[in-house]
Amino acid sequence: MIRKENRISNTQLFFIIIQVQIGVGILSLPHDVSLVSKNDGWISTLLAGAMVQVIILILWGLSKKFPSLTIYEITSRVIGKRFGKIITFCYVIYFIVTGSLVLSRFIQVIDTWILQRTPSWILIFLTLGVCMYLVKDTLRSIARFYVLVTPLLIILFGLVTYALKDANFLYIFPIGQSGIPNIVKGSKEAIFSMLGFEFMLFLYPYVNATDGRKLMAISTANLFVTLFYTYMVFASLVFFETRQDLYLTPQPLLYMIKSYSFQIVERIDLFFLSIWIISVVTSIASWIFLASNGLKYCFARANHAASLFYTAGIIFIIALIPKNETDLEKFNKILEPAHLGFIVVIPLLLFSISVLFAKKRDGEHNV
Repeated sequence: MIRKENRISNTQLFFIIIQVQIGVGILSLPHDVSLVSKNDGWISTLLAGAMVQVIILILWGLSKKFPSLTIYEITSRVIGKRFGKIITFCYVIYFIVTGSLVLSRFIQVIDTWILQRTPSWILIFLTLGVCMYLVKDTLRSIARFYVLVTPLLIILFGLVTYALKDANFLYIFPIGQSGIPNIVKGSKEAIFSMLGFEFMLFLYPYVNATDGRKLMAISTANLFVTLFYTYMVFASLVFFETRQDLYLTPQPLLYMIKSYSFQIVERIDLFFLSIWIISVVTSIASWIFLASNGLKYCFARANHAASLFYTAGIIFIIALIPKNETDLEKFNKILEPAHLGFIVVIPLLLFSISVLFAKKRDGEHNV
């Protein structure tokens, strides 16, 4: 049975999904989407949110069938313990590599905008130290921190909104000029920035709520993230006078607010990054938490904390590999099929197999 201190509420589930989904991609999303969808990038972001919701329904269907099991235990239940642990170990590798990519992108932004002379390995070491401290305790303590920091997103929203006083909303027209194929293609870029909702495959049995309420919390969180991202993309599109400006600007939101200052805060972009850092750290910490729990299950450990050092050590090494934006893009291209496989294909296959072979709906869960 799940220990009481690991139980979380449905409201905490909502905030966790938001914090995991909103991460490093928020800065580059307007640039990445506009390269493909041009003025219709905001439509691509909305479409991406709808696609994510379809995937959430698939993941919910699998979790609902095994409500007291995490994804690691579901694999063993459906395809057998031996093959299940192999799939679990593959998930661990996927979470580690994904966390490493997010960390590398994060360090690149920090190196460019804040700490140009600080060696990357020091920034990576410090970030991992904070993440490990955050996730070493129970899931409930992690959830409480995520609830505490989520309202900071209002500040990000406010800073971007302030920049819109110099926006021209005519820049968004004509709507639909990029064409449906490009809009759909651009949504792929937005989906990668919304990753994190798959955390529900692990969180599901820990939530004190009915299946329907869990789905509502996760779906509402995804709706919040979709609208938040869409707003950021829309704001960038109406702020930059020409599309060429947006194409050549890797972090449009920072350039938007950099030109403004207040009497109390002169460098608004640094203030923005200070808030953004918290969201990225919670995202990286979540990948570490998932990977550590996977290792705990693979090696039958009593607590995930024992696996944290191994997980963080591997992420530290991998995060050092990309040296520039080109390396990160190559890294991301390699991961694209992995995202599809681990988030959509494997859960869908597990659900199909469990239905075909009429596996039991519930099972024991050991924590």
